[in-house]
Amino acid sequence: MKWLWGCILLLASMMVHADLPAPVADSLRKSGIPAENVAVYAQRIDQVQPLIDHQSDQPMKTASTMKLLSTYAGLELLGPDYRWRTGIYHDGRLENGVLHGNLIIKGRGDPYLLAADMQALLEDLRQAGVQDIRGDIVLDTHFFAARYRDTAAFDDKPHAPYNAAPDAFAVNIKSTTFNFLAGNGRLEIEADPALPEIHIANQMTLVRGECGDWKSRLRFVVEPQENEVNITFVGEYPASCRDKALELNVLEDGPYAYNLFRQHWLALGGKLQGGWRYGTLPEQAVHLMTHQSQSLAEIIRTINKYSNNLMVRQLFLTVAAERVTTPALEEDGVLAIKAWLASKGLYFPELVLENGSGLSRNEQITARHMADFLRAAYSSPVMPEYVSSLPLPSTDGTMANRLKNSPARGNVHLKTGTINGVSALAGYVHDQKGRRWVTVIMVNDPKASASRAAQDAFIDWIYRQP
Repeated sequence: MKWLWGCILLLASMMVHADLPAPVADSLRKSGIPAENVAVYAQRIDQVQPLIDHQSDQPMKTASTMKLLSTYAGLELLGPDYRWRTGIYHDGRLENGVLHGNLIIKGRGDPYLLAADMQALLEDLRQAGVQDIRGDIVLDTHFFAARYRDTAAFDDKPHAPYNAAPDAFAVNIKSTTFNFLAGNGRLEIEADPALPEIHIANQMTLVRGECGDWKSRLRFVVEPQENEVNITFVGEYPASCRDKALELNVLEDGPYAYNLFRQHWLALGGKLQGGWRYGTLPEQAVHLMTHQSQSLAEIIRTINKYSNNLMVRQLFLTVAAERVTTPALEEDGVLAIKAWLASKGLYFPELVLENGSGLSRNEQITARHMADFLRAAYSSPVMPEYVSSLPLPSTDGTMANRLKNSPARGNVHLKTGTINGVSALAGYVHDQKGRRWVTVIMVNDPKASASRAAQDAFIDWIYRQP
């Protein structure tokens, strides 16, 4: 009889766990999103059973919440103080400041080698005694495998920065900022960095009216040339917008890196007589210097807070290169991360990884298994670096405009995920009693973008637990 009563209590408990909190269910209903298209899981760190378990074994598309797995794996497999090292070499002789030979740059996947870093690198090169380069700039990018990548495959937007493909020598996040400057009855468009190889044709018309969704009122045509690019802007720009900026990926990797190198080098007073090409670091090459990136602990703050796809894809391939083989493919990153999960006793048969960023129609995991690795991360020595990399609601990153009026806003670290048909939120909630929760909510529905209120209601509900 006791056994039967225990089974009844267990069944009742399971039924309660399967129910969505009323505020969440109501919000989803108002948004026209069926409960069967939503997976929710919430469990206190110090408990063995979840409080909410709704469709947690249903594989769900993750969007950018997959970055939670990639960055956790990176921290444990590479270490928080891991730094990318870009090597500078030459294959000739250096005499009285003149390099008679080629300057070779060996890229190793630095995700955050900005224009300012390029300038600092070249200042160090000058300090190393190089003033005049008589040969070519040779880019060795064999740390990652070279293969064709269709940057338009995801959503037919090949010049969107989030679609930029990885490269072992990716400079300035491969992005150019186009500043639209309206004043005195004129509209100027300027590129940053202001490379002379980026040619802008401004065919925009300055108009009256509210600024609104100004980007929808323009279009652009990108025409690559050898080492250069022509970009034409057409459409209307409301004068009330004043100054705005548009980020685009318009120059190919090699030309972008070389032109930025050349601009900074000449500005520093250096001389350069050759061009550029891809190549392989010769065995007899002479090492000149090495540029070190920020630590991985710092890098993942930018990745997770601002959901940078290129940077996490660089990290994903770096894990592949360091733990499996070089030149590294995405498949090697998948192998490395699944082997690492297995070593921790975490087996996720439904897990699909492609590039580790969530910029995929195929990457998936269950809410239960996402919660499993989030709990594992909370018990890991890298927990402080990991948790601090997640956005704070109403404060920074992709959560800067979320939960502004919620008492939970200063007590959560959450990663967002959004692509067409997918919206997700996952991470940690510190409730009003000081207890820590692992929380996951994933929506796979044509109206997924309308689920943000339900997600916020879920976080509020967890925070207010008695």
